[in-house]
Amino acid sequence: MTFTIQGEAPSKKNSRVNTRSGRSFPSKKFMEWHDAELLALSFCKEKYPPIDSPSKISVEFVHGDKRRRDSDNQLSSILDLLVDARILKDDGWEIVREISVKNSFEKKNARAIVSIVPL
Repeated sequence: MTFTIQGEAPSKKNSRVNTRSGRSFPSKKFMEWHDAELLALSFCKEKYPPIDSPSKISVEFVHGDKRRRDSDNQLSSILDLLVDARILKDDGWEIVREISVKNSFEKKNARAIVSIVPL
């Protein structure tokens, strides 16, 4: 299964809003990206059951600009999105056995190309 997630995946870990009471929430920017992509991935929820067997996930981040980014944090956002979209049952090691990440650049055309292959 291969599909494309549009836009630059924001870091959920570094895009947080802290309140005076000490609580922390994902930023508005992150939530807008997450909700839009969750809607775009809703086709999977209706067509396929969540993947619950050992799989390899490959993600190619195509960056739209040359700002510094942390691929690890972006990958966490993508994996959380896949679980929330019910593409993956869970993003724990029992299901996600292998992960590969590639980064490239294409001016003003940010996206993440995700491929999931059963092992």
